[in-house]
Amino acid sequence: MRYTFAIARNGADEAGEEQKIKEMPVWKSVLYIAGGLAGLIFGGQLFVDGASGLARSWGVSESVIGLTLVAGGTSLPELATSVTAALKKNPGIAIGNVIGSNLFNIFFVLGCSATVSPLPMGNINNLDLSVLIASSLLLWLVGWFFRKRTITPA
Repeated sequence: MRYTFAIARNGADEAGEEQKIKEMPVWKSVLYIAGGLAGLIFGGQLFVDGASGLARSWGVSESVIGLTLVAGGTSLPELATSVTAALKKNPGIAIGNVIGSNLFNIFFVLGCSATVSPLPMGNINNLDLSVLIASSLLLWLVGWFFRKRTITPA
């Protein structure tokens, strides 16, 4: 994450300069995409297995680990992208990234999951309900507090 901030900070100074786009052969791009996808799948599985193992060894509910550690960890790429865009004075990308990521997760990922296997509506856990209510109230308070502010490119 420190690397991302360093790139964003240096990039903000050079925003006025036109940069040459580096071209890459197609085979190299495909190799990078395949390697990144393999790393994402392997790393994600390792992360979830590790978090579940920690929850069991510490005697903490897996729901608590899922609501905190895993949820935060899966949001870090969007956070890094939004911070980089904001530091480069490009608020449209920052907001589009957050909204687009959430819409994609809700509609595409949930839709694919429901297509593969029906998603039963089970009993809702008190902890899940509490987190839902608290996060909704927090979002409403932040929206109310910043209601007169607008995001404009600087």
